[in-house]
Amino acid sequence: MIDRLKSAAGAAAALIALLTWSQPSAAHAFGEYPVASPGAYLLSTILAPNGQPFQCTSGFTVRTPAGAPAMLTAGHCRRDPANDTVLQRTPMGDRVIGRYIRSEVQPGVRDAGLVDLVGSSVPVVPDVDAMRVTRVMTADDVRRENPQLCKSGARTGLSCGPVTAVTDTQVSFRAWDDLGDSGAPVYARNPDGTVAAVGILYAHTDDLSGRIVHATMVAPVLAQWGLSLW
Repeated sequence: MIDRLKSAAGAAAALIALLTWSQPSAAHAFGEYPVASPGAYLLSTILAPNGQPFQCTSGFTVRTPAGAPAMLTAGHCRRDPANDTVLQRTPMGDRVIGRYIRSEVQPGVRDAGLVDLVGSSVPVVPDVDAMRVTRVMTADDVRRENPQLCKSGARTGLSCGPVTAVTDTQVSFRAWDDLGDSGAPVYARNPDGTVAAVGILYAHTDDLSGRIVHATMVAPVLAQWGLSLW
């Protein structure tokens, strides 16, 4: 669950948000897509205390060992232990796009979930922010290349910044997020206009310089779950 830690950095965080947000399309709100794609709103089948469904963001589209389409998101996004149905908010209303088939939350190690998209009632598109995903970056790749990382959240859209820490299983970077962005794809831009999959957003913390977004590294999840990019 996104950490709501507070600090005196509120003003700095707000400034980061102002500088790095992308503007929503006039056709739909952030994360409200007519296709099942990274960055879209995912909805729980149970309600939050405010009477609305819990919201998350869809991550990278992947292929299961059986060759079927699936989608990564944060593990804590599965809220209803009695119902594995996954909904997506679209301009045409909320639609069933599949079901949770895996969910793991190991503090300090992994916060990742997998959604089977075989039952999707909307078309499946793997591109992130209209860019093709062509590679997966490992922790060693991130250390060596030191890229600026971006996240595409359903709640707050696009936000990018420098890496602040990386381990074999997690990466942290300067960016802006808010409740509802959990599960968002974290990526690096390649020189040829494509992107590299890096992580799945699961939390944030604040310090005196602003907000730090935390993500589960995708590479070990793909390897251990037998997945590949779609």
